[in-house]
Amino acid sequence: MRSEHTLIVGFLVAALFLAGCPKRAPQPEIDAAETAMADIENTKDCAPETYLAAKTMMDKARALLKEERYDEAKTALLAAKRLAEKARQECDKKRREEEERKKKLAAAKPEPTPAAKTIDKQETGPAGMVTVYFGFNDSNLSDETRRALSDNADYLRIHSSVRVQVEGHCDERGSTEYNLALGERRAMTTRKYLVKLGVDPGRIEIISYGQERPANPASNEEAWAQNRRAEFRALE
Repeated sequence: MRSEHTLIVGFLVAALFLAGCPKRAPQPEIDAAETAMADIENTKDCAPETYLAAKTMMDKARALLKEERYDEAKTALLAAKRLAEKARQECDKKRREEEERKKKLAAAKPEPTPAAKTIDKQETGPAGMVTVYFGFNDSNLSDETRRALSDNADYLRIHSSVRVQVEGHCDERGSTEYNLALGERRAMTTRKYLVKLGVDPGRIEIISYGQERPANPASNEEAWAQNRRAEFRALE
């Protein structure tokens, strides 16, 4: 009987001892979460929502640790770690996609064309005035085109009695109506730039021939580049 009583007392003491032992903080989970959170500042722009969720969850875990609510803190720590890793993965994915996009753009970028190149300084109009060239489906002036037109403007300023007609031309691709409109835009853009450089607008007329008067009748890139042009003709 005494032995049984002793055994019962032993069990009660052990139970009280275990109940009184303080719970330990989940240190492995703390370390793992802190490591995952340490380097996610650079994800706030590429994964803002996930970044904020991770920070919020980590703050919650730290608050629970202070209150010694270790089981709940452990759950929050694991969640913060997963969110931090997710933020990193989202940013890595976006970076890869951006790199792929840049590679595709670089691969699709066309080789420089003679859009503004004055081929051999052809003198198709008044002596010293050169033909200028445009890119495909384009009526804008490149830097090289502007330099060529600056030379043409110098010629017109020196030869103040000369009047010219700017002829807009296109390559053979596109409808007749579209190319007539594009040729007119090219001629108009050319005229506007010459006027901007100080040439009297009354000395410059424009006309569009579209695709009807090719400089090179072949059907290839070289010919098309030569046909996308604005020429100058002297007016009586």
